[in-house]
Amino acid sequence: MPHDSVDEKDLELIHALQLSPRASWAQMAGALALDPVTVARRWERLAEAGLAWVTCVAGTALHSEFCMVYIEIDCVPGRLDDIATALSAEPHVRYVHHLTGMYGLLVVATLRTSAEVSAYLRGTLGQLSGVRAYRAEVRTMGYGEPSRWRLRSLELSQRRALGLASTPSTTVGGARMDAVDRKLFRLLHEDGRMSYTAIADRAGISEPTARRRVKRLLTGRLLRLRCEMAQSLSGWPHSAVLWASVAPQHMESTARSLTALPDVRLCCALTGERNLLLMVWLRSLGNLPQLEATITERCRNLSIVDRAACLHTVNQMGRLLDSEGRSVGYVAPNVGDFLDA
Repeated sequence: MPHDSVDEKDLELIHALQLSPRASWAQMAGALALDPVTVARRWERLAEAGLAWVTCVAGTALHSEFCMVYIEIDCVPGRLDDIATALSAEPHVRYVHHLTGMYGLLVVATLRTSAEVSAYLRGTLGQLSGVRAYRAEVRTMGYGEPSRWRLRSLELSQRRALGLASTPSTTVGGARMDAVDRKLFRLLHEDGRMSYTAIADRAGISEPTARRRVKRLLTGRLLRLRCEMAQSLSGWPHSAVLWASVAPQHMESTARSLTALPDVRLCCALTGERNLLLMVWLRSLGNLPQLEATITERCRNLSIVDRAACLHTVNQMGRLLDSEGRSVGYVAPNVGDFLDA
């Protein structure tokens, strides 16, 4: 499907699903001034072409259960594609970005403990042919997640017409899921809009049980649904990574200020001298110097120490992407990490 066949209504639909990933087509129809059948057909067309998808990721209630490591990899010439492909197939790997600069790959992996991170770096990564060098830092705090980024295609009146009721969130103590919950995670990761009938059938439970469990997992922030799209269609087709240094006493206020910027898609604190990482989406790479100027003017206690353009995201939260950012496959999450209570 060529990009020029994606119109404003398609972008409005994607924005609406970013706000409410499992809303009914009837809910969407009123806000988009379309009938439900047309809305459903539009989504089917986008999803089949890999231009947009709804997936499921671990929610904030589980974040403290994991150790997330950001790994920059220097590859032997001619081996970058092989390494990116191999790492993208790993269930622990959440992102694989091809960057400019000496460290051609930025890989984000999530493991249970620091000991598992050590074993992963020394084993899987250290023994991977073609890896010349790497450096790794652990995420200490997340301030802005990609799931909060919005397309900004809907008018305020349209967002109101969606009638999104605020659902109280509760953190589930212990942050554990049983075997059925893990099946639901796997199914929603495959298709976050999978019908409850299909979920129930594939999970071997009743439809009311499927509804009740999915609601509990989402409101308990154990799982989070995300509507994503091919970046080439977003209006912000370019991305970059910025590494900054911030004094610890200013980290919280600085990060909160940065997450208010519309171009900032990810903001997190890391160990190491470069202790703040930003992933930004840009209308043009030529806008990067101005964005850096805005950031440094806004946050006087921050110093940007390195930057790289992202040339291609190969793996985005287990979704395999082509050079245009279209979904061409997925890697099932390692649900074995989610232990029984």
